[in-house]
Amino acid sequence: MALTLGDTLAVLLPTDDETAFLAACLHSGARAGAAWDRWRSARAASEAALREDLVPRRALLPLLSRSATRNGLDIGGGLLAAVRAAALREELRANRFRELTAEVLTLLQRAGMEPSLLRGAALAATVYPAWELRHCHDLDLLVEPSALNRATRALLDVGSAALPASPRAPGSVLLCHPSALQVALHVRPFAVPYYAVSVERFTRDLRPLAVDGVPAWGLSLEATVVHVLGHASTSPSRHNLRWVTDIWHLLAAHPGLDWEAIVELLGACRLTLPVFVMLEYVAQFGMPIPAQVLAQLEAHAARVPRAAEEVALGGAHASARGRLRNLWASTPSWRARARIARWLVAPSVGYMRSAYPVPSAWRLPWRYVQRPARSIAGKLAEWPGTAAARPDRRRG
Repeated sequence: MALTLGDTLAVLLPTDDETAFLAACLHSGARAGAAWDRWRSARAASEAALREDLVPRRALLPLLSRSATRNGLDIGGGLLAAVRAAALREELRANRFRELTAEVLTLLQRAGMEPSLLRGAALAATVYPAWELRHCHDLDLLVEPSALNRATRALLDVGSAALPASPRAPGSVLLCHPSALQVALHVRPFAVPYYAVSVERFTRDLRPLAVDGVPAWGLSLEATVVHVLGHASTSPSRHNLRWVTDIWHLLAAHPGLDWEAIVELLGACRLTLPVFVMLEYVAQFGMPIPAQVLAQLEAHAARVPRAAEEVALGGAHASARGRLRNLWASTPSWRARARIARWLVAPSVGYMRSAYPVPSAWRLPWRYVQRPARSIAGKLAEWPGTAAARPDRRRG
């Protein structure tokens, strides 16, 4: 029964301190004020210390600035000025990002392609009240596999530079536009092979949208929910918390989602287990997730196969907070701990095929041999005093 891993997968979720900060940014009235007071009281009172603690959350400061105005948060004059200055910088940055997004879309359309906008750009253009409220640092596009070479060539022809392929996004092409904007062309919705689903299935019901007057396409609202949460469940960058603000604004703008379609798509992508854990959190945070949907997902999550459980563990492990000691410490059940140990020592074939894709089936046993050796080598490299851990003193 996979639900014994519920506490383990809690490493996917924001901490209590992060939840307080999110509530201060997103909630209204007294609830936002109480959340801000809770976040502020948990740290040093000096303005300099508070400003330092806001640095890791600078991408969310436009939301905090907006909340301060709407809810009268007691932020303090000097700190409020710094928050508003950060929001202004983000507004200028968002304006430039929007212009470049429109430019890239126009270029690809002239080459006969209509890719789908993903994540940041799509959400900023549709569900956030303003572009600057959703920090975007690169442009993610979903293209048909047959159109990948054509899209790549169109961008190279205007002076874009090819970047090294990311091991976390196999099959994708990364390019640096002459403006320095990074453009990622994806041929599948999720990088993790176990969550593979065809582009055709994921783009069945596209929505029209526009970026600075340039027409474009976005995923359906239901596919967007699945994509945002599925991506966050495997991404080391989920600690930036934008997945929470994305779902918040999506649900606020479109309360009438087809939840049955979401449940069905989660099953097709084999994402039910990790996304159930995340949806349970957002419901507790105050988002309108129907109770019957959570109950349905809980029942489905309890019956996922071993490979799905282990791939979810791998996704939880893919961040600093998901280090093995944190996974172990967050798991009170010895039954679940035994399954973590089994995943480490003798993972399922389904997990291995996803985590270590090999061109030929006969190479898979060799991956079983390599896996513990690589794990031990990685731990030794982190251990103080080892050659790998010591700084390179040859550099001046």
